[in-house]
Amino acid sequence: MLADAGRQAGLAPVGLEIPSIGMRTEVVPISRRPEGTLDMPATDASAAWYRESATPGEAGPAVMVGLYRQLRLLRPGDEIVVQRADGSEVRFHVSGIGVYPRKAFPNERMYGARNRSSLTLIASSAAGISDLVVTCV
Repeated sequence: MLADAGRQAGLAPVGLEIPSIGMRTEVVPISRRPEGTLDMPATDASAAWYRESATPGEAGPAVMVGLYRQLRLLRPGDEIVVQRADGSEVRFHVSGIGVYPRKAFPNERMYGARNRSSLTLIASSAAGISDLVVTCV
Protein backbone atom coordinates (compact mmCIF):
# COMPACT_ATOMS: atom_id res chain seq x y z
CA MET A 1 0.00 0.00 0.00
CA LEU A 2 1.41 3.40 -0.97
CA ALA A 3 0.50 5.14 2.26
CA ASP A 4 2.30 2.49 4.36
CA ALA A 5 5.50 2.85 2.33
CA GLY A 6 5.39 6.65 2.69
CA ARG A 7 4.89 6.53 6.46
CA GLN A 8 7.78 4.09 6.86
CA ALA A 9 10.04 6.53 5.04
CA GLY A 10 8.92 9.45 7.23
CA LEU A 11 6.93 11.01 4.41
CA ALA A 12 3.58 11.25 6.21
CA PRO A 13 2.10 14.77 6.02
CA VAL A 14 2.34 16.86 9.20
CA GLY A 15 1.49 20.36 7.93
CA LEU A 16 -0.60 22.10 5.26
CA GLU A 17 -0.09 25.66 4.00
CA ILE A 18 -2.13 27.60 1.46
CA PRO A 19 -0.45 31.01 1.07
CA SER A 20 -3.16 32.61 -1.11
CA ILE A 21 -5.74 32.36 1.69
CA GLY A 22 -3.36 32.66 4.65
CA MET A 23 -4.02 29.13 5.86
CA ARG A 24 -1.46 27.12 7.83
CA THR A 25 -2.44 24.08 9.89
CA GLU A 26 -1.19 20.79 11.25
CA VAL A 27 -2.20 17.53 9.59
CA VAL A 28 -3.33 14.47 11.55
CA PRO A 29 -3.93 10.95 10.17
CA ILE A 30 -7.47 9.53 10.03
CA SER A 31 -9.21 6.41 8.75
CA ARG A 32 -12.79 5.44 7.90
CA ARG A 33 -15.70 5.24 10.31
CA PRO A 34 -17.57 1.90 10.63
CA GLU A 35 -20.26 3.10 8.17
CA GLY A 36 -17.56 3.82 5.56
CA THR A 37 -17.37 7.63 5.70
CA LEU A 38 -14.10 9.39 6.43
CA ASP A 39 -13.40 10.41 9.98
CA MET A 40 -12.98 14.15 10.66
CA PRO A 41 -10.21 15.99 12.51
CA ALA A 42 -10.87 16.66 16.18
CA THR A 43 -10.80 20.44 15.74
CA ASP A 44 -11.65 22.96 13.03
CA ALA A 45 -8.03 24.11 13.21
CA SER A 46 -6.49 20.95 11.77
CA ALA A 47 -6.53 19.05 8.52
CA ALA A 48 -6.79 15.28 8.35
CA TRP A 49 -4.96 12.99 5.93
CA TYR A 50 -6.79 9.79 4.99
CA ARG A 51 -4.00 7.33 5.78
CA GLU A 52 -5.25 4.74 3.28
CA SER A 53 -4.76 7.23 0.43
CA ALA A 54 -1.39 7.98 -1.13
CA THR A 55 1.24 9.89 0.80
CA PRO A 56 1.49 13.43 -0.63
CA GLY A 57 4.25 13.51 -3.22
CA GLU A 58 4.03 9.79 -3.99
CA ALA A 59 2.11 8.33 -6.95
CA GLY A 60 -1.66 8.35 -6.48
CA PRO A 61 -4.26 10.65 -4.92
CA ALA A 62 -3.55 11.89 -1.40
CA VAL A 63 -6.80 12.84 0.35
CA MET A 64 -7.20 15.42 3.14
CA VAL A 65 -10.45 16.47 4.81
CA GLY A 66 -11.56 19.17 7.24
CA LEU A 67 -13.98 22.00 7.90
CA TYR A 68 -11.99 24.56 5.95
CA ARG A 69 -14.36 27.39 5.16
CA GLN A 70 -11.61 29.33 3.36
CA LEU A 71 -11.20 26.77 0.55
CA ARG A 72 -14.07 28.39 -1.35
CA LEU A 73 -11.69 31.34 -1.94
CA LEU A 74 -9.19 29.23 -3.90
CA ARG A 75 -8.69 29.67 -7.63
CA PRO A 76 -7.04 27.43 -10.25
CA GLY A 77 -3.27 27.82 -10.06
CA ASP A 78 -3.13 28.64 -6.32
CA GLU A 79 -0.27 26.85 -4.56
CA ILE A 80 -0.76 24.25 -1.80
CA VAL A 81 2.27 23.21 0.27
CA VAL A 82 2.34 19.96 2.27
CA GLN A 83 5.05 19.56 4.91
CA ARG A 84 6.15 15.98 5.54
CA ALA A 85 7.53 14.34 8.70
CA ASP A 86 11.06 14.18 7.26
CA GLY A 87 11.12 17.99 6.83
CA SER A 88 10.57 17.96 3.07
CA GLU A 89 7.79 19.84 1.29
CA VAL A 90 5.58 18.89 -1.64
CA ARG A 91 3.99 21.63 -3.74
CA PHE A 92 0.71 21.26 -5.59
CA HIS A 93 -1.39 23.69 -7.63
CA VAL A 94 -5.18 23.88 -7.67
CA SER A 95 -6.53 22.34 -10.87
CA GLY A 96 -10.26 22.19 -10.10
CA ILE A 97 -12.92 23.15 -7.56
CA GLY A 98 -16.43 21.72 -7.24
CA VAL A 99 -19.33 21.38 -4.81
CA TYR A 100 -21.01 17.98 -4.62
CA PRO A 101 -24.10 16.86 -2.68
CA ARG A 102 -23.19 14.17 -0.15
CA LYS A 103 -25.49 11.66 -1.82
CA ALA A 104 -23.89 12.22 -5.24
CA PHE A 105 -20.23 12.48 -4.21
CA PRO A 106 -17.98 11.33 -7.11
CA ASN A 107 -15.92 8.81 -5.09
CA GLU A 108 -14.18 7.16 -8.04
CA ARG A 109 -13.16 10.51 -9.50
CA MET A 110 -11.73 11.65 -6.16
CA TYR A 111 -10.12 8.44 -4.96
CA GLY A 112 -9.48 6.55 -8.21
CA ALA A 113 -6.03 5.22 -9.04
CA ARG A 114 -3.65 7.71 -10.64
CA ASN A 115 -0.12 7.19 -11.84
CA ARG A 116 1.11 10.59 -10.62
CA SER A 117 1.04 12.51 -7.39
CA SER A 118 -2.13 14.51 -6.73
CA LEU A 119 -3.93 16.01 -3.77
CA THR A 120 -7.66 16.17 -3.08
CA LEU A 121 -8.88 18.52 -0.34
CA ILE A 122 -12.43 17.89 0.88
CA ALA A 123 -14.16 20.55 2.96
CA SER A 124 -17.32 19.24 4.58
CA SER A 125 -20.14 21.69 5.18
CA ALA A 126 -21.14 22.20 8.79
CA ALA A 127 -24.62 20.87 7.99
CA GLY A 128 -23.13 17.77 6.33
CA ILE A 129 -25.22 18.20 3.17
CA SER A 130 -22.48 18.90 0.62
CA ASP A 131 -18.72 18.85 0.19
CA LEU A 132 -16.42 21.36 -1.47
CA VAL A 133 -13.72 19.45 -3.33
CA VAL A 134 -10.43 20.97 -4.46
CA THR A 135 -8.25 18.88 -6.77
CA CYS A 136 -4.56 19.66 -7.10
CA VAL A 137 -1.68 18.41 -9.21
